[in-house]
Amino acid sequence: MERNAANGGRRAVLVSVLACAAAACAGVLPARASVAAGHFPDRPIHLVVPFSAGGGTDVLGRLLAKSIGHTLGQSVVVENVAGAGGIIGAQQVARAPADGYTLMVGTPGTIQINPAMKPVRYDPQKDFVAVSQFSDSPMVLIVNKDTPWHSVRDLIAAARAKPGGINFGSAGVGSIAHLSGEMFDFLAKVKMTHVPYRGTAQALTDLRSGVLQVEFENMPAVLGLIKSGQVRALAIGSAKRSRFLPDLPTMAEAGVPGYQSTSWTGLFAPAGTPPAVVQRLEQAVMAAAHDPAVDKALQGLGTEPVGNRSADFRDMLARDQHLIDRTIKAAGLASK
Repeated sequence: MERNAANGGRRAVLVSVLACAAAACAGVLPARASVAAGHFPDRPIHLVVPFSAGGGTDVLGRLLAKSIGHTLGQSVVVENVAGAGGIIGAQQVARAPADGYTLMVGTPGTIQINPAMKPVRYDPQKDFVAVSQFSDSPMVLIVNKDTPWHSVRDLIAAARAKPGGINFGSAGVGSIAHLSGEMFDFLAKVKMTHVPYRGTAQALTDLRSGVLQVEFENMPAVLGLIKSGQVRALAIGSAKRSRFLPDLPTMAEAGVPGYQSTSWTGLFAPAGTPPAVVQRLEQAVMAAAHDPAVDKALQGLGTEPVGNRSADFRDMLARDQHLIDRTIKAAGLASK
């Protein structure tokens, strides 16, 4: 009986030791998982820019890549995957492994406009994680300098007096410049005639010559023309005034409540990317946006840094999508 009692005691001690070991392991494993997540990234990251090299999105993408690469301690390789207005590159990233090593520079066209207008093989809400917005530049309403319009209300009055008699140009059907013009028509309850071009340069040439009377264009493309007096700016599409043209009113201030159109860039990852990796990338974008050297570079481009939380970026996209969808429906642009 003494031997059995001794054996029972040893078994009790062994069970107790094993239980303690299990409890210790349970406390250690999450810590090890956290450490493992902290190893990201341990190899180069590929950043897809869904447009050609040398364009505005490419310039911003390379600036972002350099900055986040420095923060993350890994090289970030930019890959230009152009075609179909950004659709091909977006489709490629949507199908990539959700591990944080294949990312995309998103724009209004790739994330908000194209999917609302035409069939694409990705769903922006389901196939991507919005990591952080990197930059923002307002669309600017500009007119030929020889027109008699010196305010948005002047333009609205002229457009209502002669429906379809005023031409506005853009870089093509479905471009953000086109959507910005249609948004103006929709919210101001006017009708202008859209004239599509194959790019911004020719549209601006025709605006200056008087072939076009109106254009809605990204601020970096027209800031020099505005300051030199070659075109007249009436308002900007952002929610608040720009430091680059502080005396220029917002569209809402100028008489079109609810109007908001900006050309932003942001970092996106495939859906399913681990939250810890998303957070690491989010922090890297926020660090980039608050880097004085990056801010100086963006200022030279006429663009504002943003750097927000992933949740805030998602909220902004959802809010703006509602207006974009209404504009596309009102203009009859959806081909789905």
